[in-house]
Amino acid sequence: MHVEFEITRDSVCMGDDCDAPHDAKVSLKPNAIDSLILDVLEVYPLASVAVPMVHWTCHINDIKVATIEVNDKSEKFVNYEQVNNLILGLHNKIHFKYFS
Repeated sequence: MHVEFEITRDSVCMGDDCDAPHDAKVSLKPNAIDSLILDVLEVYPLASVAVPMVHWTCHINDIKVATIEVNDKSEKFVNYEQVNNLILGLHNKIHFKYFS
């Protein structure tokens, strides 16, 4: 079984990245949160900028599930939140919020 995810992210306010919400739709297996976020990051790019590190928070159905650090080499480091109240339906929303 697969579930649908509508994915959006903030813009990083650079000239080539100002057309938020950068939406995409994907169908994924409803895995554990850590696997699910890694699956999403495989198919959905997060913008990086020429600074040592930027931060994103990942929200699934309006619940913060992770903080993602992206370095200047586009390497991603994910810190997961302990989430007990996340319920996935057939159609879900994932939003990445940008912090410089």
